[in-house]
Amino acid sequence: MEASSVRAILFVKDLQRVAAFYIGALALTRVSGDADHAILECDGFELVVHQIPKPIAETIVVTQPPVRRVWGAIRLDFPVASIGDSRKLARALGGEVDDAPPAWADRNANLFFGHDPEGNQFGVSQRK
Repeated sequence: MEASSVRAILFVKDLQRVAAFYIGALALTRVSGDADHAILECDGFELVVHQIPKPIAETIVVTQPPVRRVWGAIRLDFPVASIGDSRKLARALGGEVDDAPPAWADRNANLFFGHDPEGNQFGVSQRK
């Protein structure tokens, strides 16, 4: 796996489910991958969804609904064509896009938080 652009690595318990979430709900494009990782692309940025080794993944409990990981040091924000469509798809794929902007933002803000099926938090804004 050769890095040719800015990318982030997201380590997950269930590679196929989480990759399908980002492809379906946030319209990222899968550019390559194998049994251990999927490289997804959005506007030149790459998100590598990487499978946690099975012996370790088996010890991780993801509740349903998942507990949102709000205390991470990094939050990735993605542009989407439609907040409403992303919200519906996120819910269908085991995640969430909030109905309202964050409490600290203006109610007309173009930023909504969400989480994937494993609780990893992200932000979305509608492309203008």
